[in-house]
Amino acid sequence: MEEIRNYTMNFGPQHPAAHGVLRLVLEMDGETVVRADPHIGLLHRGTEKLAESKPYNQSIGYMDRLDYVSMMCNEHAYVRAIENLLGVEVPERAQWIRTMFDEITRILNHLMWIGSNALDLGAMAVFLYAFREREELMDCYEAVSGARMHATYYRPGGVYRDLPVQMPKYKESRWHKGSDLKRFNQW
Repeated sequence: MEEIRNYTMNFGPQHPAAHGVLRLVLEMDGETVVRADPHIGLLHRGTEKLAESKPYNQSIGYMDRLDYVSMMCNEHAYVRAIENLLGVEVPERAQWIRTMFDEITRILNHLMWIGSNALDLGAMAVFLYAFREREELMDCYEAVSGARMHATYYRPGGVYRDLPVQMPKYKESRWHKGSDLKRFNQW
């Protein structure tokens, strides 16, 4: 009787789906993964070491770059740590603004996830639709910070500046009818 063997194979960090940040040593039984040994930290940027020699405010920009899809959430975690260490109270309005942008970031993440996974499955149209919707939300980032990526908007004790008088609104297009805009723009 022939003995059945499991095979070991590497997934990443060079695999297109791994994006260079993860290596998995997989034990395979045919096409079924029976064990996975993750090796993380392959995209270590030395952020902790860089932040050691800078004032707190000068390290906020590094937090944006830890995960370019979750920029403001990374900033939030960093400034909250500083606030907790220093015992700083954040004004309620700044808390609301932070929460709003954390939620915008969460939606941006989900759109990126849906779009990139659809693209991996060969659904290019879904990818393009997801990124079209992301653009509307990236306008909000740009309105408050002046940047669409790496916003550096959160600060210990609050945010860089208050919201603009008017946030970006949906505009009539082939995807958004005029009758829908009133509902979209009511906030």
